[in-house]
Amino acid sequence: MSRFKYSVNTNSLSKYKNNEIIEMARKLKIEGIEWGLPAYEEAAQSVKEMVKMTADAGLEIAGFINGPKLWKRDDMRRYADLLANMGGISLRVAHPWIAWDYSESLHLKESWQEIFKLARDAMPEVVELSKQSGIRFVVEMHSGALTASALAAVKLFEGVDPRHVGVIYDPANTILEGSMRPRSEVEVLGPYMAYVHAKNVMFNFTGKFHEQPVCRARWEFKVVNLPCGILDWLEVFFALKISGFRGWISSEEYFKDGNDQFEQLRDGIAFLKECEKHAPDRSVEPYLTLNK
Repeated sequence: MSRFKYSVNTNSLSKYKNNEIIEMARKLKIEGIEWGLPAYEEAAQSVKEMVKMTADAGLEIAGFINGPKLWKRDDMRRYADLLANMGGISLRVAHPWIAWDYSESLHLKESWQEIFKLARDAMPEVVELSKQSGIRFVVEMHSGALTASALAAVKLFEGVDPRHVGVIYDPANTILEGSMRPRSEVEVLGPYMAYVHAKNVMFNFTGKFHEQPVCRARWEFKVVNLPCGILDWLEVFFALKISGFRGWISSEEYFKDGNDQFEQLRDGIAFLKECEKHAPDRSVEPYLTLNK
């Protein structure tokens, strides 16, 4: 039996109704769904529908996403009340933003330390809400965010019980910012790793240049199908296996374009399962001694 369970993130399936997403998941023969919540005003009814439809189909909820900013106390409480007592469900909440690019960094008033304090000071309230509601509040490793790297995410949660908080490990996002070897990232995250987002990215030179104040190349990245990007998913599964991780691998974004989303998901999940199958679960000889 696989140590991993597979799900799909619904944020990129906005053209489908919930029952159509359920049917797609069943055809894909995956175990669950990572549900994207609508705006709060609509979320109460949507949550009830998502929970019932998922259970009726014999599927599981990998997590809910699109939660509020973790330092916004009133908003956090409203969402905690909405999802309370659902049996250990997780909710992705918004991490503080640092800067997406040079332009944002150039105009950023607060320092990294000030933004870190904003999130860190919210931890006692977040933990208390988790205890009351049974929700595990998770943040995503995301370029441009406070938690772009595994080291930054663990620093934010240092000393906080991982039963109440966690991290969505997105190794493709760390290619853009915060990257270490996947094994190192997983080992650093340890018990804070809630589950994994699966996508891939590549960089392209746009053919254009910034003209002022110095002429320099313009680069962009794009999300691509899983076998085609910079990230080696065989290495990611090796990292997950050697760390002992068991849990969700949730497909995200690589299937968002075109009319063949089902086919993209089918091929992507098949690729992930092949990587899972072939990835070693331990270091192999001859062992390296790099740090004598």
